[in-house]
Amino acid sequence: MKTASNYINGLVILLIFMIVPFISQGQQVALVLSGGGAKGLSHVGVLKALEENQIPIDYIVGNSMGALVGALYAIGYTPEEIELFVTSKAFRDWASGNTDVDFYKSPLNFPESSWVSIPFSLQINFKSSLPSSFVSPHLMDFAVMNLFASASAAAKYNFDNLVVPFRCVASDIDSTKLIVLKSGQLGSSVRASTTFPFYIRPIRIDNRLLFDGGMYNNFPTDIAESEFHPDIIIGSKAAGNYPPSEESDIVSQVQNMLMRKADFSIPDDKGVIIESKMGKTGVLDFTRIQTYIDSGYSASVANMEKVKAMISRRSDVDSLRCRRERFQSICPPLSFDSIIITGVNSNQANNIRSRLNFHNKYHTINDITNKYLSLLADEKISNIYPQLYYDSTKMDYNLLLDVTLTDKFLAQFGGNISSSASNEAYVSLKYMFLRSFGGQFGFNGYYGRFYSSVQLNSRIEIPGRMPYFVDLTGSLSRKDYFKSTNYFFEDPTPAFLISDESFIDLKIGHTIGKFDKVSVGLGFVNRNFNYYQSNSFTRNDTADRTDFLFLIPGLNYEYNSLNRKQFANKGIRLMISAKYFTGSETNTPGSVSTKSDTLNRDQQFFQVKILYDNFFAHVARLHFGVFMDVTASTQPLLYNTTSTLLSSPAFVPLPEMQSMYLDRYRSFSYVGAGMKTILDLFKNADIRAEAYIFQPYQRVIGHGVDVEPTLGPILSDPSFSFSARIVYHTPIGPASLSLNYFDRTGDKLAIMFNFGYLIFNRSMFD
Repeated sequence: MKTASNYINGLVILLIFMIVPFISQGQQVALVLSGGGAKGLSHVGVLKALEENQIPIDYIVGNSMGALVGALYAIGYTPEEIELFVTSKAFRDWASGNTDVDFYKSPLNFPESSWVSIPFSLQINFKSSLPSSFVSPHLMDFAVMNLFASASAAAKYNFDNLVVPFRCVASDIDSTKLIVLKSGQLGSSVRASTTFPFYIRPIRIDNRLLFDGGMYNNFPTDIAESEFHPDIIIGSKAAGNYPPSEESDIVSQVQNMLMRKADFSIPDDKGVIIESKMGKTGVLDFTRIQTYIDSGYSASVANMEKVKAMISRRSDVDSLRCRRERFQSICPPLSFDSIIITGVNSNQANNIRSRLNFHNKYHTINDITNKYLSLLADEKISNIYPQLYYDSTKMDYNLLLDVTLTDKFLAQFGGNISSSASNEAYVSLKYMFLRSFGGQFGFNGYYGRFYSSVQLNSRIEIPGRMPYFVDLTGSLSRKDYFKSTNYFFEDPTPAFLISDESFIDLKIGHTIGKFDKVSVGLGFVNRNFNYYQSNSFTRNDTADRTDFLFLIPGLNYEYNSLNRKQFANKGIRLMISAKYFTGSETNTPGSVSTKSDTLNRDQQFFQVKILYDNFFAHVARLHFGVFMDVTASTQPLLYNTTSTLLSSPAFVPLPEMQSMYLDRYRSFSYVGAGMKTILDLFKNADIRAEAYIFQPYQRVIGHGVDVEPTLGPILSDPSFSFSARIVYHTPIGPASLSLNYFDRTGDKLAIMFNFGYLIFNRSMFD
């Protein structure tokens, strides 16, 4: 009996060992990845740990950031490749909206002092348009298309045909329903799932406006169950429900109004939850990506024995690698031979197609990237949503661009608030149009104690293989150096100096790329100086006056990729200009002058100017830049020293120097150069140290009333300037506190505070 019993027991054990592998082989595992903003990148660490332990992943369901990470894994990215991608600067830029303030700027537009821009239209009712997102989606949309278009085509637009079958969820606001996305453009599905309200602009899929799936279900384990019927569910939880709203915290109130409470639970017999612990950090904080990944990895390792106990089956590493390679081998390369443009009329579509330099032949995405970014810099275009659709009959893609135009009117407001007298208000209004050609009409105005100006502008932009523009500008401006005294920290006593300028300027030019343009121009300018040649004058005295009438033909080239219009820390600016001045000078003596006759004479001279600003090195949080200004002129001396210096080009590398009369930094010909070092303290705040040398070719000397000016020794008597400042870049403009050193009579050190932009309308003498 004992022998028979042993035989039966052995047979049972053998059967168990034979059956268990078949049972294990049948286990199907679904991985559910929650939303959580930046913290959702902890899912990358979860994937790393699961794959290292050969835990099979048969299905993936994701929401928001979980949708992005899950989709990358589903198309064959390894966890290491996903980690490399999400820790790249390019990803941080488009995911956090950390595109530099002036990244989307047209080379046709001159810098101005605006803080806010408000597009609006004139209809039966006045309608203004507020931004639909705080983060520019342009780079994100283009990147998502590049990431997923080829995989979508290889899967025949069915997410079951990916390396790992995939689902993501989005919220349809109109129907208040959760939408499960399982076919179509994978990139668009991921983009819809990651659209947090007010943070990122929503998109339409099948005529439904979709937002973040977390609004209705941030942990879609039920979707995994209904779509795939898995045996085991592994849930990766990156964020929980929001805490109760607080009376003083409007953000928490909005979050709780928009987001339903999610059920973060899985029955013990059905699966396991891996919860990453990341401490108190914002869901939109993309500065700690590696920390999030590591936390996901650590949480997975801590739960790995429980996972292994539930899932006896193991993934075959070689088989998984082969599946990935096989799928990637059938992904068609991203080339296209047609562009379909929607959202605009046929003339506007032809304009856009022409500006992309498209000529009905095969192109790659790289061929149009720069032109595409140039389109986004156009103020007339609000948004472009790009998609690539594969045509299996011709074995190539069609590029679909859904274009949204801005309202035709754009109002801008800004200026500068200062501890000195350089306070100014700025306002502008533009009318913009886009047809077979584009253009704009507008005006702007500055008003301040030191600077006031009104400028009218009209521009026509002609697209084509060699696009060009015609720009007509009229301007009136005044700089009153007598009023440019500081209220708080210094008390200089400048002479009475007023510079008025009015001009009409016609330019015809060509935009070479996203950042550069070349133009030829012809301007007619009237320039007037009112001044006393010393500080000894009374209220009853009359000032000297020097008037110029010039006709100025010129040639100009400019490349500008600086990331900000003031206080940049990345990019390059190169400007080369050549001008010829021909006209007359009229000098009218004032009551203090020893002369009484009005003097007239003709003037003709050349001026060549080269500006070079390059942030050439970046080490961790340090940025290093070099600045150079080389100016050469054949301009003659005038009747007195004051008018000669007023008419001389000025070296103004620091913003504050533009609002001050500093005769030690003025000369007909000179070289100015310096270095800049910027330390990023934290996001949007930095410390800047700058040092410059100004070397005139020959200084103008001979001070005194009616003393005829002369030129000093060649390359002697240089001047220096230094600045140390802290800058905080607010959403509407920079706030800076600076300690500056200037080579001048009286106090050489000046402490200055500015909020906004010390930027003026362009001058014909810049």
